[in-house]
Amino acid sequence: MSNRWTGLEPAISAFLDDFDARAGDPDGRPGELFAPTFLALDPRYAVAITAEQFAASLPARRTMFADAGVRDVRRRDARQLRLDDQHVLVAGEWAAERDSGTVELSSTLLVRSGPDGYRVLLYLNHHDISALLATPRAEGV
Repeated sequence: MSNRWTGLEPAISAFLDDFDARAGDPDGRPGELFAPTFLALDPRYAVAITAEQFAASLPARRTMFADAGVRDVRRRDARQLRLDDQHVLVAGEWAAERDSGTVELSSTLLVRSGPDGYRVLLYLNHHDISALLATPRAEGV
């Protein structure tokens, strides 16, 4: 396999498009894109979590984003590193837009191809999202 990052293969691009669409939709059932148990990491924590637990945490996450004045989150860039026939590292950058400016978010996913398509095995947020969103909002917002 290649040992360098490349642009997204069509199947990985479609997976990320689905990932982004489901993340923004309260009824999108994003947990279906994750392995039954996966590893979730950020600068403070590393936790094994079930897809059901993850899905149950999403309403609070959406509220946190809304309370921080985030109107929209859009992927700006993504690339992949194919590890073998089944596993791909996918790194991406997202922009969370709010009145006080843009909050830059970056994540890396380890995904595995299976009979039902790709599933996330590892979800690494490179930032403490709570701390990023706690930065002051524009006055009057």
